[in-house]
Amino acid sequence: MAPLSSSAPLLYERVARLVETQIATGALRTNDRIPSVRSMSRTAKVSVSTVVQAYVHLENIGLIEARPQSGFYVRPPDPSVMPEPRAKVTRSRKPVSIATEMLDTCREALSRTDIVPLNVAFTSPESYPNQRLNNLIREVLRDHPAHAGELFMPPGDPELRRQVAKRMAIAGAPTDPAHIVITAGAMDSLSLSLQVTCQPGDTVLVESPTYFGLLQLIEHLRLKVVEVPNRPGIGIDAEAVRNIVRTTRLAAAVLVPNFNNPAGTLTSDEAKRDIVTTLTGNDVPIIEDDIYGDLHYGSVRPTSMRAFDESGLVISCGSVSKTIALGYRIGWAVSPLFHTEIARAKFFSSVACPTLQQLVLARYYASGGYDRYLRRVRSLLSANSQRFIDAVARYFPAGTRIARPAGGMVIWIELPANVDGAELFRTALASRIGIAPGVVFSAKADYRNYIRMSCGLPWSTTIEHAIEKLGRLIEAMARTAAA
Repeated sequence: MAPLSSSAPLLYERVARLVETQIATGALRTNDRIPSVRSMSRTAKVSVSTVVQAYVHLENIGLIEARPQSGFYVRPPDPSVMPEPRAKVTRSRKPVSIATEMLDTCREALSRTDIVPLNVAFTSPESYPNQRLNNLIREVLRDHPAHAGELFMPPGDPELRRQVAKRMAIAGAPTDPAHIVITAGAMDSLSLSLQVTCQPGDTVLVESPTYFGLLQLIEHLRLKVVEVPNRPGIGIDAEAVRNIVRTTRLAAAVLVPNFNNPAGTLTSDEAKRDIVTTLTGNDVPIIEDDIYGDLHYGSVRPTSMRAFDESGLVISCGSVSKTIALGYRIGWAVSPLFHTEIARAKFFSSVACPTLQQLVLARYYASGGYDRYLRRVRSLLSANSQRFIDAVARYFPAGTRIARPAGGMVIWIELPANVDGAELFRTALASRIGIAPGVVFSAKADYRNYIRMSCGLPWSTTIEHAIEKLGRLIEAMARTAAA
């Protein structure tokens, strides 16, 4: 939506803003008839020609449409032109601690089985290569009948680490397998990396918005955070990173440059290089969460931040949870500088990772079918993402903004300004629909009128009905708030 002049508004601009406000707050909904030209002329105390000028402007920017012999109506949103959510500008660079009440509520909702789970950031169990993995399990059991008595001490199974190193080369970051530590999923690798780079009370740079599980982890480790914007359609704000480094002493940065959760943004290679140069040039280790990197919708796998690192200060973390096997809980941390410390921390925290899963995954990667499988998964996720965007445009009220992810499996949505995402979260749960409220994706509880939905589950009438129900709940909340 093109903003009107920021100087003193003309008469027609005042009328246009009056209608825009009613649409943004839900007082006027999609397909509602707006006041007639003569009625608005009397209400706003302006001439008929001024109202006509205002309505022509609103029609030009796509908010309303004229219907022959009927009047003007609020135009249904076109998914291709719906604006993206706005980034929040950090108001203070002072480190802050994190409130956990709403985070805990979201975590508890993840375990519910009686809801439509639009709050989960993973695909359905049927989408994983279950049959292939089960066949490999039988092979491993045959070849390693005593596997239950075998243990791969950190850094983990050598063959699995060799296979992960091959995958890192595809991400533009050739890796020595000796620099890879196998972990219990990506959260374990993030936790271990923070433990070896930070001390309690230190300050960590994170994106805003960012994954709420990461914020809980940081709180658990008694660290503080300072936030840098991740802008929908653009990614991590490299200039903001430079400004923060000038004023704040950072122990580490935890960044998700490839398909940030929840915004789904992809940070450009130019910005990645700029950010790596800025942070490593100031001796700040970067912990890169690249768990979604393989789930790109385009033709080329995005680059890891390690591709631009000449100092060894970038630790790249990944996992099979989003791609191959959610329940295996196997991940890794890649670092030429910190791998020894991470392996040591892994041993003292949980000794080692399960043997069977490591053996199976090493064979799966070596079998050569992973890229073919990924193409199918990426195609499904890309199509699903568009279905969700179309449904939101169809059922959510005017004033809604939606991100267009370049990969991953989540959709970031800005609701009309007067709708509380946390209240919607609770109301939706009562209707057995799971979503994630925007406030949990910021340490400062920003994004109050935002929500995140998963697009990883197969499209179905159940999901469409849930989105339609959410649209009705949002409209009701916007009307109540505007009353």
